[in-house]
Amino acid sequence: MRIAPLLFVAALAASLPAHAIEGYVGAGVTQAPSEDEYRPIVGVSAKEDNDPYARIFGGVWINENFAVEAAYHDFGRSKFDAVADFGYDLESDGWSLGLVYEYGDAAWAPYTKIGYFTADIDGEITTIAGSQRVGRSDNGLMLEGGVRWTPNDTFSLRGGYEWFDFEGGGDGGLTIGAQISF
Repeated sequence: MRIAPLLFVAALAASLPAHAIEGYVGAGVTQAPSEDEYRPIVGVSAKEDNDPYARIFGGVWINENFAVEAAYHDFGRSKFDAVADFGYDLESDGWSLGLVYEYGDAAWAPYTKIGYFTADIDGEITTIAGSQRVGRSDNGLMLEGGVRWTPNDTFSLRGGYEWFDFEGGGDGGLTIGAQISF
């Protein structure tokens, strides 16, 4: 697992004067696609099971509208075993680092995040030749957009859509999270 994004945010936070740091931490879940349908053979269709995934995030505000945010993503588990000679059972997790722009600071504030992510994918693939272990990495662009509702100075809820440009095709889902500001 790469920890460079976390070290970058820590170095950025350490370079600011202690009284000027305004940051936040939070946790949330993202809906994973659960209805992916495959047609490995003509006339046969099967569904892939996907877990919703979780994330833990934290950021440092640069000014009232921009923040640098790092996040750990547990992308969950994807499993496909409906066909005898083909299937997989994969788990993945990763990190992201991005720039968040929040449009204003009202109780309801839309936001956009653009950044870079890296993911490690481990598991097993089953083919006619038998089972094989899989261990690979992926990285690329990630985007998030949504709205943050702030009922008081320290607590807020975020909801929106999160997307990752994985090598095999982009993937994302609706996301919700709770955030504590300090």
